[in-house]
Amino acid sequence: MYSSNEERKDEKFRNMLSDFRAIIRRGKKSNTYKFVLARSILEFVKNNESEIKKNIDNNRVTIINYSTFADYFLKFYWRQQKSKIPQNHNTDSIPSAVKTLKELFGSHPQPEKFDMVSEELKIHARKKILQGVFGTGSKSQVIPKFQTIPVGKKSIKKENFYKNEPDNKQIIINPDSMQFFIHYRDLLDSFVILELAKFLDKIKPSPGIVSKIEEPDFDRTTLKTHERLLNKYFKNCFYCNENLDGLIIHVDHFIPFSYIFENKYWNLVLSCSKCNLNKSDSLAKDFKMELIDRNNQFRHDLDRQNKDFKTVDKDFKKLDEGNWETEFERIYRNCQEYGFSEIKKSEILKRK
Repeated sequence: MYSSNEERKDEKFRNMLSDFRAIIRRGKKSNTYKFVLARSILEFVKNNESEIKKNIDNNRVTIINYSTFADYFLKFYWRQQKSKIPQNHNTDSIPSAVKTLKELFGSHPQPEKFDMVSEELKIHARKKILQGVFGTGSKSQVIPKFQTIPVGKKSIKKENFYKNEPDNKQIIINPDSMQFFIHYRDLLDSFVILELAKFLDKIKPSPGIVSKIEEPDFDRTTLKTHERLLNKYFKNCFYCNENLDGLIIHVDHFIPFSYIFENKYWNLVLSCSKCNLNKSDSLAKDFKMELIDRNNQFRHDLDRQNKDFKTVDKDFKKLDEGNWETEFERIYRNCQEYGFSEIKKSEILKRK
């Protein structure tokens, strides 16, 4: 049987779970900061669980500094900025964390992985996010406002989960609250991701939105199978037509992977490294008809008895219900409207 202490703790955890759900699902949100703050706390718990448990055993509080939140905000928003996911409805006033990333990268494409970002750039970005998101005055409202619980038509400020110490630029989490976060971390993280995806989807839908939020992870080695198959039929760079023998071969997503988030043969071309790096996350508008022609010829040339035919054809069938060329144009147009820029042939072939 449960002791009275265990029953009280269970009731407290149920109340905390109810409050957390109310904050994320029904709390006022002008952008995605509340979601990302929640994910940052949960990420901290995941990465520091053994140390936190020592604090719990010794009835000590756990401190999270604002600078730690700046690190997590940089990481999470970098992922979403890579896929150009808008973070609020007001396009004239984008969140400071997103603005920082836009300013730092400018028109230059972001690297494929966060680990590839230079440490110098990360340090600068953390500093800017710390000032812009967790600074003083009106800019630091994400931490104090997070614990505002909607009750009916009113909102009640609580300190259920942490005590905010803005002068010391930190929050303090007591042992009971940390036990709650450890016990429910997986559940809470999945809940926050789902609610964030729903929030973002209302702003502008994007393919694979949940995967982009969770952990966008693209490793080119996973495309080796695609490269081997394509290399049986295509020997030259799709963009500059240079023979690929002896060159470093890249498998390029014609419509950027950071938007479409899948590897389908109708969207994959072989490229030399120079053309692929020049094109990067852009749309090669001058090569659209060449891709359509290539794909039509590709399907025609494949022997239906060859195992390659079944592998390639299944990727096209998803676009074949109407007309695959029309569907391709629709996806291309949606990607462009989502914020991915077009690049001219001369820019892809520069320095050739």
